Amino acid sequence: MLTDAQKLKFGNDFVERYLSHGFGSMTKSEIDILVFHLISEAEVIKDESNYRVANKLQITESKVKSLRLNSSLKYKPANHRAVLGNIVTRIIEEMQKPEFESGQVTITLENSVDQREFEHAVKLAHRNIEYGMNRELLKVKPIALFEIVMANLENAEQEITSIVQAHITDNEKQAEILSSALTLRQKINKIGEEVSAKSGLIALLASAGTALV
Repeated sequence: MLTDAQKLKFGNDFVERYLSHGFGSMTKSEIDILVFHLISEAEVIKDESNYRVANKLQITESKVKSLRLNSSLKYKPANHRAVLGNIVTRIIEEMQKPEFESGQVTITLENSVDQREFEHAVKLAHRNIEYGMNRELLKVKPIALFEIVMANLENAEQEITSIVQAHITDNEKQAEILSSALTLRQKINKIGEEVSAKSGLIALLASAGTALV
């Protein structure tokens, strides 16, 4: 599972972490979280599905989800904007498939860290999200995702002004959308009225994703 070099690094890192608070002070649960974190850092299971990780480690998929989240919280907090940007990229990839026309996009979001960060992003936007048969199947409308991204930017008004100027060519429409009397959500709703074709929605999300970098 690990190369010789990875095993050596794993051993050194484990001993250092284990002894950092005194011998025997870590509980079994804390040791499990540490071991999972160190294995993940070796990229042995980092990008694997919960199913494959569960098979490799001989544990349940629910245990994998719990270990992913707890190891991230304890040892490597997620980069919120990077996670959101990755989700935007995946949504764009789905939209580029020939069978997608309009409406909702569905992706699998089984990583518990990604789920947590996305749910936090949705709360900041004061929106609701729809899941499929389970919480790993995420369904979202492109314009709703655009709003979620905007709500998670520190300079949302500035970004939305740049995006409108780049994607709405009619000067009167630009002025109408960017009116200071409108809230951010109202501006985004007006953008949605103007941009409904797949290519336009993809371009909007691409711009939103760029703003996250």
